[in-house]
Amino acid sequence: MHAPLNDRQPPLTPHAVYHWFHALGYWSVVALWMACISALSTDPFSAQNTHRYIDPVLRWLFPGLTPSGFVTAHTVIRKTAHFLEFFVLGALIFWATRRGRPPRWRWTWSMHALALSGTWALLDELHQAFVVSRTASLWDSAIDALGAAASQCVIYFRSRFAGRKAAARPDSLLDSNSGL
Repeated sequence: MHAPLNDRQPPLTPHAVYHWFHALGYWSVVALWMACISALSTDPFSAQNTHRYIDPVLRWLFPGLTPSGFVTAHTVIRKTAHFLEFFVLGALIFWATRRGRPPRWRWTWSMHALALSGTWALLDELHQAFVVSRTASLWDSAIDALGAAASQCVIYFRSRFAGRKAAARPDSLLDSNSGL
């Protein structure tokens, strides 16, 4: 055991060190995803530039698409990307907050994920306000928050379903073993 640095700090135990490294592993994944979101908020991924990537795919999938159809499809794809980026972020934050602890879902973990995702959505739009080819939009932040909220709903309903399935499993195992 190491001596405390001051009177208020408890000694650093091997368990505390493990816990710190354990948490760092989870939160580093969240930080990497946040960095990806920030990278997607730069000039190369502005609406003016993503036409180069999206339009050829749309032409291949829908050869008869009209010019207004391209605009609509491009907008839908970009807004869906906003939703999905923050769906993943909300799930990752929940996962990092949970850190493998036994209960599958807690209200506080979900609220933490929503608060941090919503904050990052606003910061992302603030970042876009300073990128010349991007525009900041509270609507995009709302779409981002909706994606994070959807991930929390999926996690909640999945945990409820998994809980029922796990509760039913021991009975079915007993029934199948009794026939042997």
